[in-house]
Amino acid sequence: MIEVLWHGRGGQGAFTAARLLGAAASMADGRHALAFPSFGPERRGAPMRAFTKMGDAPIGDRSAVAQADYVVYLDDTLLGDGWERELKSGGLVLANSTRTFDDPRIVALDADGISSAVLGRPIPNTVFLGALAALCDRVDLADVEEAVRQYMPAKLHAKNIEIVRAAWEAVSRRDEGGSARCPERTEQVEESSAASAENATTALQRPASCIPTLRSGVLDPTEFAHSTCFEGGYLTVKNAGWRNIRPVIDPAACTGCLQCYLYCPDGTVFKVPDPAPGGAPVAIDYDFCKGCGVCAKACRFGAITMIPESEADAR
Repeated sequence: MIEVLWHGRGGQGAFTAARLLGAAASMADGRHALAFPSFGPERRGAPMRAFTKMGDAPIGDRSAVAQADYVVYLDDTLLGDGWERELKSGGLVLANSTRTFDDPRIVALDADGISSAVLGRPIPNTVFLGALAALCDRVDLADVEEAVRQYMPAKLHAKNIEIVRAAWEAVSRRDEGGSARCPERTEQVEESSAASAENATTALQRPASCIPTLRSGVLDPTEFAHSTCFEGGYLTVKNAGWRNIRPVIDPAACTGCLQCYLYCPDGTVFKVPDPAPGGAPVAIDYDFCKGCGVCAKACRFGAITMIPESEADAR
């Protein structure tokens, strides 16, 4: 699985870029992706993160990415000390910057300049889609362009595709000149990564944390409402018992655009590998769906309807 960690500020479009990358990476049959954000203070200019996970199997893990194959900084002021701790061995950092970096793992790209030349203002997010298409074998330039056409407003297609192509060409020229490329690992990158990993391990050695609790001893599950007290770990118990409405997919109206798949906050919408004749290309895991309705809101074709649970058995 290839993982991408996006660092940006509110208003820069980091989550939009994460979603578009996921859409591009899942265009081909047998390819899957998941994109989701992590917001701090929800205001323009506040630091935020987004994540894209890409693989050959369905992805249900929505946990934040601690170490990524690619770490993207839409604002280089967010690139501070300790950045290497978030990078996998052999990975690359892509930074929106005009600075020169000595570390071969950092690829600087004047994303503000590229976007300003086309849009008239610095909006760097789609620049890095083109850059990742040039660097990552998981994503093709044609798929990125198709994702822009499918998931951005029509009036933004031409200019954003122009930005994507300009970034792809800029990074491709840089790569021809000997820049590091991932996932192919050069010896120089591996040596630098090993040294940084050793330093990071030293820096991360801290005393064990003491987490305060309201009581001592082991919690007794019988003192809590059923299904609300479990040991930490992967979700293995059905949690849809409190849902009062559920999404229902109309196969005749479903176009397979995968908007519901990308937007579901709990990863309960999944691709159907070989849908039956007349069946939808996506389905919903009702064991874990909480009935939030995000998928129905995201569907632009009216293929998903929210119905009361009391009517579900009648269908």
